[in-house]
Amino acid sequence: MPDSQRILLIEDEPLVRDLVMLNLTHAGFDVTACEDFPSGLSRLSADTWDVAVVDVMLPGGDGFTLVQKARASGQKCPILMLTARSDTQSKVRGLDTGADDYLTKPFDVPELIARVRALVRRAQPQAQVPKSPKLEFATYWVRLDTGQALTNEGEVTLSDKELRLVELFHRNEDRALSRADILEEVWGMDAFPTDRTVDNFVLRLRKLFEPNPEEPKHFITVRGRGYLFRK
Repeated sequence: MPDSQRILLIEDEPLVRDLVMLNLTHAGFDVTACEDFPSGLSRLSADTWDVAVVDVMLPGGDGFTLVQKARASGQKCPILMLTARSDTQSKVRGLDTGADDYLTKPFDVPELIARVRALVRRAQPQAQVPKSPKLEFATYWVRLDTGQALTNEGEVTLSDKELRLVELFHRNEDRALSRADILEEVWGMDAFPTDRTVDNFVLRLRKLFEPNPEEPKHFITVRGRGYLFRK
């Protein structure tokens, strides 16, 4: 994740605002904060952002109206709504007014960061992947259409999650993916298992596709970041 991703946080509660700013900054984002409706709408409508995180309850107005007005002004950046409201009607209203995602308080900080990263990534142009349904590397191959694969265990059929993980690595060859990125893409935010889930699946891929799983050449650990796939 580049260090220059610009995040606008519109949140009036000081403790929540400081917590979110601290953690997003620590994750490598450039964060600007506003604490009320007028300043938030002004900054969101006037500037260029990679993601906006908007609280629903704000001094001077509500987040639903703020998002609606920002969209009407031409702001197209991904927007994550952050609120104590968890009822379905509020969620639907938030999405209908132009938000892209919805997170209720109290929230887990790793999940917030993962959702912001996912919104940034979705807004970026997708890497071009060869049209061939067959991924080949070293002495191995994977059929991306059927899940069949030639592995250290012979010819096997990958599970749905194994295949989706291979596809994700293939689309992002030579790019480090965080565990949060992988969880969101392969498992989805609703399930949101633990980082250990990702580690276990990568270990499984190494067992299948590495000549020496203890010294991986294809599914590589990037310290402090996550994992990287290299043919």
